[in-house]
Amino acid sequence: RPASHHLSVAMNTEMPVAIGTPVEFGAGLKVMPANLSGTDAVPLIDGATAGILASVNSFTIKQRVRWGEALTQGCIEQSNVYDIYDTANGNHIFVAVERSEDCARCCCAPGHSLFVEIKTTAGMQGVHGMPRDQLAAMATSMTMEREGCFSKPCLGCCICSDSCKNDMYLHAGALSPEVEAGKAGAAYDKCIGLSTQPKCGGYFTPTINIMDRAAGPGEFSALSKVEGPCFFGGCSELCFDSTWNVSRMTPETWEQKINQGDMAIITKKKPDGMSSALREAFTDSDTFTMEFKPEAQLTPQQKATMIASLLLVDYMFFEQDNGMLSCEGGKLKITLCETYCCGSLCPWNITISSQGGDGGAAPTSKDTSR
Repeated sequence: RPASHHLSVAMNTEMPVAIGTPVEFGAGLKVMPANLSGTDAVPLIDGATAGILASVNSFTIKQRVRWGEALTQGCIEQSNVYDIYDTANGNHIFVAVERSEDCARCCCAPGHSLFVEIKTTAGMQGVHGMPRDQLAAMATSMTMEREGCFSKPCLGCCICSDSCKNDMYLHAGALSPEVEAGKAGAAYDKCIGLSTQPKCGGYFTPTINIMDRAAGPGEFSALSKVEGPCFFGGCSELCFDSTWNVSRMTPETWEQKINQGDMAIITKKKPDGMSSALREAFTDSDTFTMEFKPEAQLTPQQKATMIASLLLVDYMFFEQDNGMLSCEGGKLKITLCETYCCGSLCPWNITISSQGGDGGAAPTSKDTSR
């Protein structure tokens, strides 16, 4: 296995931690209790970024519309850009820019290998209107890394091994363009957090387990668990918010369902007007909020890892098609919702033929619904 899979998720003995003992899991993973000190065990992000994260408890994340992708119904797969705001005052504080290969996006999106470079924008003007190339040239505060299906061909299937799991690593600063996605991983000395999926992906509950950096390189502590609903997406997004609870995780609850939301709440927002509804229907551009609970006393790097995990949630669960309405082979496909089971998604589609007579609603995969 790559070195990144052999993790020692350990306890910093100089910091107060939750009561508990380390638990051994597969792939050389030892999960230790969480750091509850209120300060990062190994501060790695720059002071300005850390200060913003420490002072803000409510974030709004808006994915930009990719018009080339929307107009071609996914024939041109474009990289994502996310604008991140302080919900309390509307200030633009971060922008997250995907860096990935064109071929990988065309063939494998949204399961492709990628980096998402997070840049600090607090105090800057006109960021929302900046083109992607200009944003990419800005200094990078943090880098999210996700290994895709070229090297993990079972990604997105029912989870029965590590090759089926989505993993995310968050690093301080920028990574060299020469580094391939999945090669830096947890062994990289500036890795500040990671997310992975438990056995069977939480069964009927979409689940991501999050860990943060402990004392030394490759050492991490249990932090939190993101859990979502079994049914979400599609036309249901027009009428309802989708809520994903972020709960305190211990080694003992690594494989268990928690769903308390005692650390943060992620909300996939429903449209707030006609223009938002049209964007929701014909594109996969989404809006999320992430509300951290002040009583959780999260550190800046813990918040950063959880925000990056929200971006992973978007790639895994809300990027599966080109919106709830799409045209494929002369037919109109309407996605009613998605069903989650053991790591895989099954969309419920209605397909309407231009000749009529062969429409119907059934759970189908993305490929067989064409």
